[in-house]
Amino acid sequence: MTDVPQQSGRSVLLWGVALAGATALAYWAFLGWDQHKETDPVTGSQTGPYQAWQVVGLGLVLALLVFETARRGRPWLASLVVTVVLTVFFAVDAATDADGDGLWPVGAALVAVGSLFGTGLVAGIGAYLGRRHRTR
Repeated sequence: MTDVPQQSGRSVLLWGVALAGATALAYWAFLGWDQHKETDPVTGSQTGPYQAWQVVGLGLVLALLVFETARRGRPWLASLVVTVVLTVFFAVDAATDADGDGLWPVGAALVAVGSLFGTGLVAGIGAYLGRRHRTR
């Protein structure tokens, strides 16, 4: 017998849709609206389009979503849905950048690997703590 609650197909689907929607909303709220790169007038180097606080904020929100979803018994769903949605949104955003350098596939691959690792780690912690809580 396992201590993970039984999950119906409908429940998993609803969690997946809600998590995908929340991930998409978080991406847009933190990164989707800021498309302006800044050029240093002295050196000519470009930075952006994102500030550090935007990326950190997105990471924290996604970590909370993954943690809570995993704590409630859906660690694989949390890790996969957030990784896929984040990667797709990044890839579309970067591929449609008029000033892009054409390296968006490399960036998308790095986002996919990094977010899969990060969400997997957070989901593992959330699942562990959720199991501990249920067995008390």
